[in-house]
Amino acid sequence: MSTTNKIWLDGQLLDESEAKISVFDHGLLYGDGIFEGIRFYNGRVFRLEEHVERLFMSAKAILLKMPWSQQEVCDIVCDTVRANGLSDGYIRLCVTRGSGNLGLN
Repeated sequence: MSTTNKIWLDGQLLDESEAKISVFDHGLLYGDGIFEGIRFYNGRVFRLEEHVERLFMSAKAILLKMPWSQQEVCDIVCDTVRANGLSDGYIRLCVTRGSGNLGLN
């Protein structure tokens, strides 16, 4: 029996086959984004608050406005871990500026 990974994308929890980003996303085209990798064990996310705080500091460093609060991001991470039904694993948070015109401005 195969399972489908659940991905949080733009405010929705989606099956991995439905989770798509634009080829014009500036994170893809220019590396204009941030990421944080986090492990979870026995369904508990390791040092979640510290990881999310670092994510927000990275966003501030590149002047990237975060669409959610730190607490909302923590809740999203926990919801996503639960939705996948795994006890141990790795979750990768990726935030980009989104799609835009080609070229830098």
